This record gives sequence, C-alpha cells and structure tokens, in this order.
Amino acid sequence: MSRKLPKFIGQNQFKKMLDQINPNCITGCRNYAILMIMYGAGLRNSEVCNLTPADVNFETGLLYIQDGKGGKDRYVPMSIDLKESLEKWEECRPDGKFFFSTMKGGQLNDRYIRDLCYRTSEKARVYIQDGKEQKPVYPHALRHSFATETLNSGDFTIRELQELMGHSDVSTTQVYTHVTLGGIAEKFKNRKSIVK
Repeated sequence: MSRKLPKFIGQNQFKKMLDQINPNCITGCRNYAILMIMYGAGLRNSEVCNLTPADVNFETGLLYIQDGKGGKDRYVPMSIDLKESLEKWEECRPDGKFFFSTMKGGQLNDRYIRDLCYRTSEKARVYIQDGKEQKPVYPHALRHSFATETLNSGDFTIRELQELMGHSDVSTTQVYTHVTLGGIAEKFKNRKSIVK
C-alpha cells in the first residue's frame, strides 16, 4: 500500500511566517507562541488547545503533553527560543484553565489554530506543494516540519523522535527517514564520474 511522504516547510519559510505576526500585541504574542510550539515541539493541534499552565514547566524546560493521541502522555523539551516565546505569553496571558486561551480566558479551538496557520501562510506567501496544487500551511505540516528538522539534524535517533512525537509504533515515525536523502544526495554529488 503506497504512502505519501509528509509535507513540511523549512526554517526560512517558517521564519517568513513568524515575520507576519506582531509579538508586541497580546494576541500576536499568543499566536507567535502557538506557531513556535507546533514547529519547535511537534505538538498536534488538539494538544496545543488542551495544554494547561501546569503542563509548561519553565524550571525543567519540559512540556508535559497529557492524553495525546491514543491516550499517551509524553514530555517534550523546549528549545531556548521556544521557551522565550512561551515565557513572553505567560507574562501577559489572561487567567484561565488553559495555557493558550482567548482574551477572556476561554479555551481556543482547533479551528482557530488552523485558521491562524492558513492566514499567516497566505500573508507570508509560504505554501505546501501538494501534487500540482499549492496549499496554505496547515497545523500538521508544522508537526511534520518539526519531525523532519529533528531527524535531519543527525542528533536524534528514530526511537528518540518516536518518543518526542508520541507515536505508538515506530513504523509511523519511519516515514520521516526520507529526510536522510539530503545526505545521500551530497554523497552522489561527490562521487567520481561513472562515465570513463
């Protein structure tokens, strides 16, 4: 059974998306942090919505993802820039049950985050190439981007990425091994000519 490779964007494309957001206003600060946590920690849309203040531990630098897909819990470490963006939001966010909230402290829904991705993608003119169509960046594409960047760094094994992603089966994570083709391509470039 054929399986499509996951669609993702690179760091430069993601930076273009971030450039469309004004982090100095309260909603911009929140939206910037939302994009950062999806791209920088690989959270699913629903996991972002369900994150509570207690799940974000600035002392340990860990995010506690509770009841993810399949009812799995996991910890995901924060990078320095992700932590900084979450701390800025923490300083100004309204009181509420959820870490990412509306201005009245209510829970954000999946649709808001999806629309945020679409809107920011369109403004930045950053798209996902899906066959012959260009589509705006969707939340799961940012999760795919996190996985691709993490594996492509060469610092993490497929098993470690599996833990970070919260996959029950390593075969789900193995789809990201396509990123190693970059290294393979470099080796081919450096080969001696096969035509004598």
